[in-house]
Amino acid sequence: MITTKHPMHILAGKIRRLYAVHFRKGYVARQLKKRRGDCHQCGTCCHFSLTCPMLTSNKLCRIYGKCRPKACRLFPLDQKDIIDVARCGGVCGYRFDAPGKAGKPE
Repeated sequence: MITTKHPMHILAGKIRRLYAVHFRKGYVARQLKKRRGDCHQCGTCCHFSLTCPMLTSNKLCRIYGKCRPKACRLFPLDQKDIIDVARCGGVCGYRFDAPGKAGKPE
């Protein structure tokens, strides 16, 4: 069931992330060095395109600390993912450093 106002864009992002975590590992590693913040566990990313079957009735992830798929563990990969969260009405707890600032203390 499609659950967003931008289903094709969100679905394309899901496919992009799945491809990136398995085939663009260098890109993902560079992006994660720029990522700051933490997960608010709001569940917005769990409802992209399809609602994740691992969500409980309380909208919590049953496998959060166990065996989440790589695309979930590494989300968000880049600023595009932050924008997708905002398009779906969420506020991601992560942010990405501007170019040239990665790895510097906050």
